[in-house]
Amino acid sequence: MQRISTVHSKPGRAGFSLIELLMVIVIIAIIAGIAIPAIMTVMRRARQSEVGAEIARIETGIASFKGDFKIEPWSELMVTEDTSVTSWSATPELTLSKTRLRRLFPQFTFSGKIDFNGDGAFTGDGSGSATIVLTSSECLVFQLGGVMASRDADGDGNITQAELEAPPQMIGFSKNPLNPFSRAGSNRYASYVKFDPGRLVDLDKDGMPEYLDSVPDQATPYHFASSNNGQGYSKTQTIYVLADGKTPHQKDSHQLISPGADFNLGFDPAAGGRGIYVDGSELTGNRQYEFDNMANFTDMGVRMGD
Repeated sequence: MQRISTVHSKPGRAGFSLIELLMVIVIIAIIAGIAIPAIMTVMRRARQSEVGAEIARIETGIASFKGDFKIEPWSELMVTEDTSVTSWSATPELTLSKTRLRRLFPQFTFSGKIDFNGDGAFTGDGSGSATIVLTSSECLVFQLGGVMASRDADGDGNITQAELEAPPQMIGFSKNPLNPFSRAGSNRYASYVKFDPGRLVDLDKDGMPEYLDSVPDQATPYHFASSNNGQGYSKTQTIYVLADGKTPHQKDSHQLISPGADFNLGFDPAAGGRGIYVDGSELTGNRQYEFDNMANFTDMGVRMGD
């Protein structure tokens, strides 16, 4: 008779024990605790580098602008859409702006209809005076970008609110010396900076765009302050100064400042403040919002507080 043998298999090992699972979870948590901050740091530095590169591109645009017009852009301007002969002499601010624009366009006659904000109304910012006071960022976009293409996208002769709220396209200035703000014709100064339409905003609702940096969800525009081509920074614009509290950084040119990842410059651009900046150690306490600002007078892509 043949003997039949029975093979007994070893019982399989059960799953992880509770202690082993807890150990795995702890190890994963430790790795995540190390990796996540490192990843966040890499992402932050990449965004900083992107903003730094953009500041460099804007600097190149300013240099090209100066090459054509022999002066850098102004950071304070008031314009009028009033067609009366005396409109550009109605206030000291308009008279000064007329002088500044004439340095850019010596043959411009300051007459005729000029729809600076492209709304088709010739009423300026709508406040009743037909004027528009440009913020520092608006000055930057206006001079480096030129005029906006017609806001009448469908060409029906009627500019709707939806068309006004659509991202504007900057098309440079006309090379017609008598009418540099004309939108017609192809003989133009190309925009000195290719502004991303998706980052052009109009926070004060005057129809003139300002520019945001590339930080995701940015809400505060670049701050631009001109030394007025070496004549001195305006007392109504906030700038950074050296340790003596008086000498501006870039004293003969301009300051360009990004608000950084906290969306906050840490100061009112139009308050006329003078913030001492040497090495970033000053940016603590009530100046903490300035820590992550980035500027054209520091290393590109590096926060002012680093």
